[in-house]
Amino acid sequence: MSVKHQSNESSASPWHRWTPRAVKARVKARLVEDIRDVVMTKDLAVDKSVVKGELRVVEGDRQTVERFCRAHDETSRQWSKCESYLDNGYRALMAEVDGLIVGHIWWHDHTVGPKNVHPHLIRFGLELEPEQVWGFDLYLLEQHRGGGASNDFFALFRRHLREQGYTRVFGHVDAKNTPAVWLHKLQGYKKVKSVEGRLYARSVLRSEGRLLFRNPPVVVRQKFDFSPLW
Repeated sequence: MSVKHQSNESSASPWHRWTPRAVKARVKARLVEDIRDVVMTKDLAVDKSVVKGELRVVEGDRQTVERFCRAHDETSRQWSKCESYLDNGYRALMAEVDGLIVGHIWWHDHTVGPKNVHPHLIRFGLELEPEQVWGFDLYLLEQHRGGGASNDFFALFRRHLREQGYTRVFGHVDAKNTPAVWLHKLQGYKKVKSVEGRLYARSVLRSEGRLLFRNPPVVVRQKFDFSPLW
């Protein structure tokens, strides 16, 4: 009897999921999303991270970046985004294992100029000084994400910056992205600030008293993030 009772409830449950209240909740969840970003920083002068694996890094030119992105993204959206990065003067550092490119991380300093500064800096109210860097979009192929590869890549990225005379790197993580938050804390990043916002229809972001919109594909330079409406 108890089994039958559970079965009847189970068969009726799909109808309960389509009540007006349930539908309203589902629509709201798709149209409205609360987000929280955490801005973090690392002093490169005190960075003592140790690289344990076989991963190496090389600077990424346009040809290398395009070949990697197109090879691992059938829709070419990844290359479209990275092409915007290159057009803005951002620099890529590529992860390499046994001669094969397996990932990238991007960065820029103050020299890109106000028109090409990464939208995150505008959104978070940051301005880079001459020896500071904004780092973003760390990516590794799935088969190379285990065994401490992300830690090594992050450490090699900072070593690369330090060797070029930079003293501090900034970045941000989604507070809900637990692995990313863990990776930054593990490597000694310190929290600068938290920025909360509400995203509407995945297109319009209200944050810190401003409205920002997601750049459409026709906006080549910064179509990968939000720009302020005012």
